[in-house]
Amino acid sequence: MSPGKVVTNFRLSMLDGDPADKTALLINPPVYDTQYWARWSQPYGLLRIASLLRDAGYKRRELYDFMEVDDKGRVRHHRISAHESYEERNEPTKPSAPWRVAKDEEKIDFWKAHYGRSWEHLDKWLDDHGFTAQNPPDEIYISAIMTYWWEGVRDLTARLRRRFGKNTVIIVGGIYPTLCPQHCAELTSADLVVAGEVADANDLWPDLSLYERPPDYAIVTPARGCPYNCAYCAQRTINASRRKVAYRPAKDIVAEIQHQVDTYGVKDIAFYADFLLWDSENNFEQVLKALVADPARRVRLHAPEGLDVRYLNRSQKLVDLMRAARFAKLYLPVENIDETYLKTMNRRHVRLKDFVDAVRACERAGFKLRNLEVNAFVLYGLPRESIDGVVKTVLFVSEVLGSIIPMLFTPVPTTGIYEDYLPYFRTRGWDRDLHMLNGKVYPFLELNEGSLSDYVDLQRMMFMLNTHYRDASFRPFSESRVSESFRGNLGNAFYKFITTGLTEPDYLQASDRD
Repeated sequence: MSPGKVVTNFRLSMLDGDPADKTALLINPPVYDTQYWARWSQPYGLLRIASLLRDAGYKRRELYDFMEVDDKGRVRHHRISAHESYEERNEPTKPSAPWRVAKDEEKIDFWKAHYGRSWEHLDKWLDDHGFTAQNPPDEIYISAIMTYWWEGVRDLTARLRRRFGKNTVIIVGGIYPTLCPQHCAELTSADLVVAGEVADANDLWPDLSLYERPPDYAIVTPARGCPYNCAYCAQRTINASRRKVAYRPAKDIVAEIQHQVDTYGVKDIAFYADFLLWDSENNFEQVLKALVADPARRVRLHAPEGLDVRYLNRSQKLVDLMRAARFAKLYLPVENIDETYLKTMNRRHVRLKDFVDAVRACERAGFKLRNLEVNAFVLYGLPRESIDGVVKTVLFVSEVLGSIIPMLFTPVPTTGIYEDYLPYFRTRGWDRDLHMLNGKVYPFLELNEGSLSDYVDLQRMMFMLNTHYRDASFRPFSESRVSESFRGNLGNAFYKFITTGLTEPDYLQASDRD
């Protein structure tokens, strides 16, 4: 297999042939993982490419979405072996092998699954739509998202190459090829690896018409770019080092929402943006005002990636508008309450007080706390973190807000943290085996003080208010380091900090004192 060609600033004019004579197939690949959350998984970048092809006058466009949900909102899945390729076989070798994570004397087996439609379903669909070796599509566009999901792209492109030979141009774009272009070029069967934006498609509306059964929600991208450069975020690479936020005109954003509601009957709109609240008075607030003034097209609104608390709490008017415009749930990143640790992640612009003030603004606007309307992301599994620091963060969020969403940390190529630990990854071969960086299997476990039991207990503790994890709830009186920290913080002065929301720097060393 010869390496694919890496291209930047991709344009359709780079391809041979008259669009009026060409057929394009667009594919959202399957996911190999231990878990998968299907909501908001729509391949909106690929659907913008579909709009670009439509506007260019392509003769025929077809979409195959492995991840399309069924009537109950679920994605099909079946077990696979953790380190097998499925370029040719459809089922795992028996017995299937788990993904084993071990530290010291402890181990956990995670079972990996193929999420999405089966390979057999793809083959039948291609046959039914007339895509054979004798009648191949001219071009195949593949959307590749998470870097640790790269294996599904590898297997999909190999299968397509085997079916169509060199008669079809296979083009892979998205986050994975943008962050790891050489990896994608060498380890997949793509002809063209698109690194970076497809500028001509940036502001187009995703084309939902290619679905036989249109989805009940749409994803809208109001803005691109972020002025900050957090050590765990790859937005600088994805956005071609753009430091300014490029916001689309509010009228265009509103028109897109109205189109998706009127044409496809969507009931929910999810905003995906690097910085949704940037200069909100002149941007996002104008969108919200237009939606509030249009009750005939009322939909539920969502921002699944979270809202920057420093900007959320600057204007009560903004939060009130979000409530009036029917934001269903709010997600606030808190990451870690140790501001010294946050500075090591280049998060100097965020203070803990911003989180507290944002929560209070949400409550004043009418959002209910402690019932999943307002939620906080707690990031853990970071390199060299302390278990006690995570426990303190969880206790703080539980007291102030009541709803915790655990976010296991995944190191992303090109970010500051990834580059800092690249020698660690290379000695393990994880710069090639990117699936091993999946946060669900604790890539920094060897560097951290916590044991496997400690990290499982962290998850139990965060879930204990509404669910169990691994068939057990958190035990506050066990002998784990997490439990000892939990009991210690209940008995020392830390409770004063979480009940008052103060930000004195000595809370991290809180001890019994009056």
